[in-house]
Amino acid sequence: MISLVDEAYKIADSNNVILKGNIKISNNTNCLIFAHYCDSTLFYKKFFKISKDVLKVNNIANKNLKEIKKLVKSYGYKKVWAKGVFSFYGDLRPLAVEAGFGKWSDSGIIENKKYGTNFMITAVFYK
Repeated sequence: MISLVDEAYKIADSNNVILKGNIKISNNTNCLIFAHYCDSTLFYKKFFKISKDVLKVNNIANKNLKEIKKLVKSYGYKKVWAKGVFSFYGDLRPLAVEAGFGKWSDSGIIENKKYGTNFMITAVFYK
C-alpha cells in the first residue's frame, strides 16, 4: 500500500523537486519539505536572469504545494497549510537541516553537498 509521503514524493518528482523530506515537528504536526533548484548567484551580478529564474521556480513550487495540499486533504487531514518560496513568516532553514538537506554554512545559508546553496525551500504542514 502506498503511503501519503510516497504519493507526495511522486508528485514532487513530477514538479522538479531536487530534495524532499518528511519530519514530525510537535503537537502531531507533520511537515513535508521540498527544495527546488535555483541559482544562488547574487542578484546584482545577473539581475534579469536571476529574477526570471526565481519567478519560474516560484511558479513551479506553488504548483507543487497546491497539489501536495490537495493530496494531504484527501487523506482526511483538516489543518493543512503551506510556506512558499516568498513566505515571510517562519524560517524553513532549521527544518531543512533536520530533513537532511544540508548543513548550516558560515553565511547562515543551508549548503548541500550536491547542490551547494542553489535551492529554495518550501513546505506543507498538516495535522
